[in-house]
Amino acid sequence: MNRETLLEQFTECYDENGWFVAVRNAIEGVTAEQAAWKPDGSDNSIWECLSHLTYYNYAYVQRFKGIDYEYDVADNDETFESGEDASEADWQAEVAKFDATMNEFRELLAAADDAKLDTQVSATNTSSWASLIARINAHNAYHGGQILLLRKLQGSWNPEKGVS
Repeated sequence: MNRETLLEQFTECYDENGWFVAVRNAIEGVTAEQAAWKPDGSDNSIWECLSHLTYYNYAYVQRFKGIDYEYDVADNDETFESGEDASEADWQAEVAKFDATMNEFRELLAAADDAKLDTQVSATNTSSWASLIARINAHNAYHGGQILLLRKLQGSWNPEKGVS
C-alpha cells in the first residue's frame, strides 16, 4: 500500500467523513457528561473509546519516530480510561490530546518515504509499517463506529453531520 492511500485512509478515519463518520467528527460537540455516559450493558463510553484510541495511536507515533516505546499498562482494558466524575475541562484536554496525537501521526505519515513504509516495524513485529498503519486505521474506524452508536443511543447525534 502506498503512502497516498494510507494518508487518504488515515484522514477518512480521523477527521474527514467518507463512507462513515470519522472519529473526530463523531466526537464534535460532545460534552463531558455525554462522553462519560454508558447505556446499561455497554462496556465502554465515548470517553473510554477515545482514551483507548489516543493511547495506542500515541504509542505508534513514538515507535514510528524510532522511539522504543513500552506500554505502561498490564492489560488492554487499562487503556479505556473512564471520564466518570471528570470535568468539562478534563474532557476537552482528552480531545486535545487525541487531536495532537493524530495530527502528529498524519504529519509523520505524509513525510515518510516508501522505504520507511516498507520497513519491518520492529524485531518482534514483522509487519511492514504500511500494513500496520492500515490496521491502525481500521482500528480507529471501528472505535469511531462505537462512538457514533453511543451518540445515537443517547440521542445526541445529528444525522445531518453524516451517516444517518
